[in-house]
Amino acid sequence: MPIDSVDYKRIQHKKVRKLIIMQKHFGAKTFNDIHTVCYNPADSSDYHIFNKSQLIRQNIHVVWNNLIHQSPSEEFDGKIVTFGLLYSKKHNNLLYKDESYDGIEEGQILFFNLRVLSGFKNLAVALEVTRKDNDRKTIEYCYVDHGETKGTQQFSLESTPDGFTKITQVTRYRCQSRLRDRQLYSFFHNRIVKEFFDSIKRKSEKEQIVVAGEI
Repeated sequence: MPIDSVDYKRIQHKKVRKLIIMQKHFGAKTFNDIHTVCYNPADSSDYHIFNKSQLIRQNIHVVWNNLIHQSPSEEFDGKIVTFGLLYSKKHNNLLYKDESYDGIEEGQILFFNLRVLSGFKNLAVALEVTRKDNDRKTIEYCYVDHGETKGTQQFSLESTPDGFTKITQVTRYRCQSRLRDRQLYSFFHNRIVKEFFDSIKRKSEKEQIVVAGEI
């Protein structure tokens, strides 16, 4: 799908629109021309690591189902992160905010707006789903080239001995700015991941209460 086919009037944030247009500046004519810059183990010393976990009082299958089917408009609609646009390589189509969503698939490219410093500054970020493993309950995203950050985000689920679920997010990243590397990224990324975990936790544990009530 040509990048020129994007309806920019349906994308709320200026920074997201600018990031999409920037891909054209670097030679991408279609969304398939957009490349990722994943974590490279050979350069591991150049990356920082962020790690955060959360216990969800629900079985792993319910949590996984919620994780892969929660729409990006719902999943990324907190105080900091807002969903802008999704492109699917599999279906070769675009998904705008609040449109119907079938679930996470490899090859989806997602564009977001980050509202930082109480809205004083906005940043655009794009990630591609590079791995979805239903057996290991793992999803990986890589940052899209020509953004401020390079690296890989991984979400994984693990069953606990008492039948609940531990969700873990590990990010290996490096930024163009040393200030962002050392101070800003980890601070805001921690808040973003917390918002995401809280959303999945509320949705998953609510289902558990409904099932218990029916029984």
